[in-house]
This record gives sequence, structure tokens and C-alpha cells, in this order.
Amino acid sequence: MNNFSQEDKKIFEEIEKIREEIKAQNIPITLKDYGAGDPKENRDEEQMYKGVEKVTNSFDLCSIGLKNEWAQKLYFLVKQNKPKNILEMGTCCGFSSIYMAKANKTSNIFTIEGDCNVAQLASNNIKKANCTNIKQFIGKFQDILQEVLEEIKTIDFAFIDGHHDKNATIKYFEQIKPYLTNNSIVVFDDISWSKGMQEAWEVIKKDTIIEKIEDLNKLGICYIR
Repeated sequence: MNNFSQEDKKIFEEIEKIREEIKAQNIPITLKDYGAGDPKENRDEEQMYKGVEKVTNSFDLCSIGLKNEWAQKLYFLVKQNKPKNILEMGTCCGFSSIYMAKANKTSNIFTIEGDCNVAQLASNNIKKANCTNIKQFIGKFQDILQEVLEEIKTIDFAFIDGHHDKNATIKYFEQIKPYLTNNSIVVFDDISWSKGMQEAWEVIKKDTIIEKIEDLNKLGICYIR
């Protein structure tokens, strides 16, 4: 994974420059968090569906998400496997989408974000990165995932980085399974983030459709038969 070309390294620098620029602007953002919140929180399904309002800023928001070696791992997986259709659950500021879009320009990235203000920030970043192979969807996973799946029809690569709830994570995996192609890859972020996410990963990695797994403590990578 460390054998990146000079062109790859230039791409990483350009993406991170966009991240640093938007962080420096420190734009106030009001959003609704439809996920599990903090690892110590114990939100129920109703709270997560309604969402919890938060006031944050572009510095804090762009500081989370995949970066450095983790973002580069995602880039490497896409560059190496060249998936046609990529599903991302949890756009956030758009940087994971951008890394995947730059890794293989013929891939189609379909990315879902629950909050419209966060999605707008991501849209701005995607435009700055000149990525034309990313399609954004705005809505709660529970509401629009099925609609997105029916539009995509087949998934060659999925990156699941949202909600961070045990039952929801297992449910979404079950929901996308019928759309996964042979030799597809499913990547879960934050598999050690909470007790619930650890338990979800233990359930998912035993699924019979998985040929092998890569457990990187933060990322869990499933290679589908």
C-alpha cells in the first residue's frame, strides 16, 4: 500500500489542501445528527430517527472522517479493484467520496448524507476537487437507502461510515447484500468505536457470503465471494 506513485501523492496533497482550506474558514454549521452520537451515549431508535440538533463548524466537521493512511487505504482498494458502482453511507464533508472518485475515474460513487447542510458542504468540496463521478443523495438511511439501491442495481464496493449503531449497521449490511456482486468489497469504518459497533462487526464478519476479512481495528474490510 505504500508504493504510491508521484501522481497518487499529488492527488492526496490536493485533496488535503481542500480540507485545510475549508477548516481554516471555520464556517458555523447547524446540523441534525441521525446517528448514535458519542460512544458513551445510548440513543434509542426514535431519537436517532428524529435526529439531535448540533451546532458545529467546518473546522471540527472536516477534522473527522478518514484521512492520512486510512483515506489512502480506501483509495488503494478502489484503485486496485476498479469497482464500477460504489455505495457510500455517510458523505460527511465529502473527502472519502473524493478519494474514491480520484482513485478510479470510471467508478460511479453514490453517496448518502442525512443532513442537508453537511451535504451542501460536501457538494462544495466535491466541486472544488472537480469530481464528476459522484452522485449525492440527501436523506436518512432508513428512508432512502432502498431507493438508492434500486437505482444503483449492483454494488461492487461499499463504504459504510454512518449511524454507528449496532442494530442499524447489521440491518444495512443485510439490506445491501442482495445487490453485492461477486468479488465485491464492503468496508466498515469505526468497527471499534463503541461496544455496539464491536458487536456488530463480530456478527457481520461471520456471514457466509464473506470469503475473507481484514480487521484493521478502525476499518473492517469484507471480501465477498
